[in-house]
Amino acid sequence: MVFVAALAACALASSAAAQTQTNAPGVPAAPKSPAAVSLSASRMRKFKAVDADNHTILLNRPRVITLVVGTSEDSQDGARAAGKAMYPLQGRPDFQLIVVVDLRDSIATWAPSIVTGQMRSNLDEEAVELKPYFLKNGNKGDPRKSLVVIPDFKGTICPQLGWTESSDDLRGILFGTDGREIERWDKIDDMAKLQTDVRTAIETLIKADQAKAAAVAKTQGSKLIQPPAPHPPLLPPILVTDPN
Repeated sequence: MVFVAALAACALASSAAAQTQTNAPGVPAAPKSPAAVSLSASRMRKFKAVDADNHTILLNRPRVITLVVGTSEDSQDGARAAGKAMYPLQGRPDFQLIVVVDLRDSIATWAPSIVTGQMRSNLDEEAVELKPYFLKNGNKGDPRKSLVVIPDFKGTICPQLGWTESSDDLRGILFGTDGREIERWDKIDDMAKLQTDVRTAIETLIKADQAKAAAVAKTQGSKLIQPPAPHPPLLPPILVTDPN
């Protein structure tokens, strides 16, 4: 899963960095992060970052429900569980999953090229695993192009998301189709609730689109409008054991 790809790379980088630590020059400590950013629902900010594929990603892209999960080397079990919980939603046109790996306090900062290289390799493998879910959701595209992992070595994106300090807990933010924050979790430890919250957001979007289409059809006539892109039926949720 995406989380495993990210965290496995961290472990590899840590190992490689540890072998060269005795001969490496001292690395100055990163500057303290600024005060927590206020993510007010009254206005929409655009959050951009560079992912492991060196693509600039808009984290709160409009017209889709986006789950941004913040993980670290200390939240691997929770990350695996959360990744599995999102499997049935992967490949939907109205949903995207983005993983931000907080490496600010990690020895992995000594070997960023190793980390990103291993991330890309693991994501290639994960794309094969996710293909069946994409097909069930009516998506015949390449899953690899939809997998996004963002390594944050220097605190370029975590503070923007309000994660000013590193944490051992799995964290998350749910963005709506307007790019604004719907919900925030400082500690994700209930995978059933996470699934429910994300699925509820998607269901709300589906009902809203259906209501809009019905209203337009009523006022203009069904033959005069272009029907909206259909939402595939929601696949059944996966039973995931909480990492406790």
